[in-house]
Amino acid sequence: MKFCKTCLFPDTKPDLYFDDEGICDACRSAETKWDLEKMVDWPARENEFQSMIEELPKTGSYDCVVPVSGGKDSTWQAYSLVKTHNLKTLAVTFDQFDQTDTGRHNLEVLKEIGVDHIHFTLNPNVVKKLVLRGFEEVGDLYWVNHVGIFSIPMRVAKWMNIPLVVYGENPQFEYGGPVANRLPQPMNERWRQEFGGLRGLREDDLVDAEISESDIDILRFPEEKDGNPVSGIFFGDYFRWDPIQHTEFIKTLGWTPLPSAPAGSYVPDENCDMLYIDIREHVKYLKFGYGRATDQLNIQIRSGKISRSEALELVKERDGVVSEENIEKFCAYLDITRNYFDSLIDRFANKNLFEKTNDKWVPKFDRV
Repeated sequence: MKFCKTCLFPDTKPDLYFDDEGICDACRSAETKWDLEKMVDWPARENEFQSMIEELPKTGSYDCVVPVSGGKDSTWQAYSLVKTHNLKTLAVTFDQFDQTDTGRHNLEVLKEIGVDHIHFTLNPNVVKKLVLRGFEEVGDLYWVNHVGIFSIPMRVAKWMNIPLVVYGENPQFEYGGPVANRLPQPMNERWRQEFGGLRGLREDDLVDAEISESDIDILRFPEEKDGNPVSGIFFGDYFRWDPIQHTEFIKTLGWTPLPSAPAGSYVPDENCDMLYIDIREHVKYLKFGYGRATDQLNIQIRSGKISRSEALELVKERDGVVSEENIEKFCAYLDITRNYFDSLIDRFANKNLFEKTNDKWVPKFDRV
């Protein structure tokens, strides 16, 4: 494995590219966000956004939809759209199957910003099947959530004749990806299929004796030919995305982090609505050799909040750690045995990176 010289990402991360100096493209993108000599022309981007919203067709009761989960980013995003840009905003939540008390509290805080809110809940019996299938097929228990958050808000916008759906950060700009996708781009079906967390698993792949076409039809991305045109964009393409600053601000509104950082994480203010985030990140760690702590500490490194050497020691302690209590709860939720759970974990462990010793997956690589 090769690691970025500036941050902690390894070259095993999907869609990540290293230049000749051994620096990943996520760090190069960060330079254009923070380095005055290389900086994106943010005022020009802001003007572009302003022109866009001024030209929005007045087709219904709302100017835009904002997908929200109760997390720090969507809360700040809703606040900015309503208070700074004076947009009549409809907030749309795709229900988390494992919503936390903190996440529920933060959704109430978000609504108090001054937005109407739709909370969409998929049939919980279907959700449970999709959680298990996502876990079995691609090692991601949140597959259904990825699909839902990128489909349901777009469907709501279609139904209600709302011309714009505003997502948050551009993941390829913040975490690495092809050059073209680090530039302002639409969030459309093509983007969702490639970068929206589907992991190559499509809705139709799940249709069988247990899951019907009608069960998953609502999760399909709306076709452009079906009714009113809707544009999807990333707010982070037009305004410099600063999650640390966003978090400090929304705390003044009553938003709260988790009581403590989840297992495998570094900060308590991310994934506040996802009880089983440590399990997903444990699988990611075994697939690619890095976990949630790496993602979070990289943001701290690029923001100048911590040195790479300090972050490296923290990552060695935290990446891949998982709560045994959460594993028990998750197995009970899906009604599967611990042995079957472990067999699924083993299925996705990268044997080039890890070896099993005394029933534990142990890294064969050194973090440097």
